[in-house]
Amino acid sequence: MGSFKLARLSSILAMLEDCAPGHTVKAQTHNYCVRYQGRTYPALPKGKHGAKDPEIQMGHVRQMIRQLKLDGDCVERHFPDLG
Repeated sequence: MGSFKLARLSSILAMLEDCAPGHTVKAQTHNYCVRYQGRTYPALPKGKHGAKDPEIQMGHVRQMIRQLKLDGDCVERHFPDLG
């Protein structure tokens, strides 16, 4: 899955529920700030204005996974073509 592929915010949040137990997601002006085990990813976009379940570029998701040091096997179950 390339950086310009998209994932629904609901899918990303479901992955976080499974792969990052105890995480927090705080809405900011233009982004969500995701915290997990003392690490922070402050730049998960909210998506297009007014979208109920916006699409987010996978590049942001990959960066969040790296910064939060999420388990690759767990992430792979949710996004099998992340590679």
